[in-house]
Amino acid sequence: MSPNAGSRRIPNSRHRVASPRKHARLRCGTITPRFVVEPLLSSLVFTPLIVGCGDATEVLEEGREVTISCAEGDLGYVYADRLAFRSERLEASDLAPTHTQLMLNLGNPQNAFEASFLPADGVGLARLEFIINNTIGIHPRALLEYDDVDAETQRAIDRHTAGYADPRAFFVDRLAEGVGTIAAAFHPRPVIVRLSDFKSNEYASLIGGAGFEPFEENPMLGLRGASRYYHPAFTEAFALECGALRKVRETMGFDNVKLMVPFVRTPDEGRRVLAELERHGLARGSDGLAVYLMCEIPTNALRADDFLTHFDGYSIGSNDLTQLTLGIDRDSAALAETDERDPAVLDLIDRAIAACLRHRRYVGICGQAPSDFPEITQRLVEAGITSISLNPDSLIAMKRLTADVEAKLGERG
Repeated sequence: MSPNAGSRRIPNSRHRVASPRKHARLRCGTITPRFVVEPLLSSLVFTPLIVGCGDATEVLEEGREVTISCAEGDLGYVYADRLAFRSERLEASDLAPTHTQLMLNLGNPQNAFEASFLPADGVGLARLEFIINNTIGIHPRALLEYDDVDAETQRAIDRHTAGYADPRAFFVDRLAEGVGTIAAAFHPRPVIVRLSDFKSNEYASLIGGAGFEPFEENPMLGLRGASRYYHPAFTEAFALECGALRKVRETMGFDNVKLMVPFVRTPDEGRRVLAELERHGLARGSDGLAVYLMCEIPTNALRADDFLTHFDGYSIGSNDLTQLTLGIDRDSAALAETDERDPAVLDLIDRAIAACLRHRRYVGICGQAPSDFPEITQRLVEAGITSISLNPDSLIAMKRLTADVEAKLGERG
């Protein structure tokens, strides 16, 4: 439930948390220490929390009434005054079934079991970054090369890995635990796990990371995604990731886990990544393992016939596809306003869907676009997409819309 669309938002910034008072009905913070417990505390007492509000303590006077909304995606908003809202109770049994699969985007394993009760067909995007950042917190090479890092970093690693004789086992176990939790919550429904897609600046922020990462002027277009997995400086770290995924599928028995490879620049790069996966015991097709490509670079759509030779299908990442098509850096605050409804972006999405259907391959979308724009969801359904992965708060509305669109398509014959 969202406040009135015309209400005035009080701007917030990208900094992060303050200490909330116990009696607060909602919480709005300014800065965040590296390991923050405020989100956990807020979830335990069922109060909304927004972190990263910058000058909130200066803008918000003592006693002023505001409305906090955490129901509009990844960003929370602070609205002036107390706003009216409504709640709506829905029964899943009242929703019409759809031919198009409606799946969920999910990153936090703690939300998995609650989300699993939604009428979703699985998880279309399970992000590893949340688990690595919040549960592990250490650069994988710092674990692999523990003896070579400085004493302060070693002490930090020791604190995090207490109880583990081998720091590498800590990485594998924690990552497997997170992915396994999501897989267990949705089993036997499919869970598509995107392989790690940290940029160099994000990896550098992990414990011990600064010493292993290059400085890049534009990390969004640098060493990320597929190019890391076979890079000599990272292939051993990728082996840890693969070890965790093997543990989920083979030891835990969750063969509903599928893989997605992000940011594949060329078909040859895709082939090299598949070879690395096979080398680490995750061969495409083995025990039913599907490996999809995240279609997020224009070349993925333009050369789809070549890429689909190597992969079981596409999952369209509309966020990066939009910025790379329109030449906009989404990390730039001055240029952050992008719109996936641009004709060039929609044309590439249409091309990707058509190619997958032509090759009889899976094709889904896991970007923000269908959660934000119902007209894009309608377009995707009409194009014959296999699945649409949505934010949990968009699922019900989009499931209704999808059922309506499919009914009209059926009437047309």
